[in-house]
Amino acid sequence: MSVEILGLGASAMDIVMQCENLPKEDGFSFIHCEKLMPGGSCANVLVTLSNMDIRTSLVAQLGDDHYGGLFLEDIKLSGVETEYVKVKQGGESLHTFITVDKKGDKAIYCNLGDSLLELGADDVGSEMLKGIKLFYTDMFPVKPAIKLARLCKEEGIPVAVNLQCAPSFMSLCNASSQELEEMFSLADVIFACREGLLELAGSDDYLSAGNSIYDKYRPKYGLVFTLGENGALVFGEEGLAEIPAIDIEAVDTTGAGDSFIGGFIYAFFISKMTAADSARFANACAAIKCTQRGPRLKASKEDILEVLSREA
Repeated sequence: MSVEILGLGASAMDIVMQCENLPKEDGFSFIHCEKLMPGGSCANVLVTLSNMDIRTSLVAQLGDDHYGGLFLEDIKLSGVETEYVKVKQGGESLHTFITVDKKGDKAIYCNLGDSLLELGADDVGSEMLKGIKLFYTDMFPVKPAIKLARLCKEEGIPVAVNLQCAPSFMSLCNASSQELEEMFSLADVIFACREGLLELAGSDDYLSAGNSIYDKYRPKYGLVFTLGENGALVFGEEGLAEIPAIDIEAVDTTGAGDSFIGGFIYAFFISKMTAADSARFANACAAIKCTQRGPRLKASKEDILEVLSREA
């Protein structure tokens, strides 16, 4: 059985610190628990899909340090194919420091290392696309993501792009505004977080920003705008769908957006649900994740359907 979803993007180890509150400037906070956990946005999306029995493969570059070794061991155990994961000798892997307060709110500090962003366009090729149903990327890094997206367009393979960080942060990661423009133009579906979409659109209004970006790029399967506790907005040919979040007691919101995207991809591209129903399924994935500590969803599709049945 061939790989169904190919993902290129952030692959990290996360140092997650459960704290009393997120410290203010020049302030202090008490850490209750500290854990080293596998994460990275793209990897989290692929693991979500793997938990739903979808064959996935990761394209990334790690260092041969402690973080890289732990990440690679875990991603294999999670069922994600690693044929296209490169290891840089003497390299430092992407890792993050995440503080999570007692309400589940978080702050993320990112150490990019010197490996992930060195993956180049020459490191990827058409052989990676054989048999896949979708290419997903968060553009870490952007140049090989663009190359694979161009190849996908030639082959008629859908491209899903996630703007998980604001364009100003992406520029610090060597992604120019011109490259972001091309990436969005190649996308069949665009996912975006609040900060990213508002900055991209130059607006502080959700609806105005969403309409502006959707009208500019016209992604075939729509623009999906995640709003955390406020649910999600789906902009598409059939108009706007506003999907409320599922009410839960959050303990950790880290990775909720990644779980949402994994759920949406499964529902829309694999199960062929409508975009609105796919967003509802994705909201259930995100809700379950928020009740679990750590950056990755630990749930099967049966668990998600059970949550949806209770909400019906």
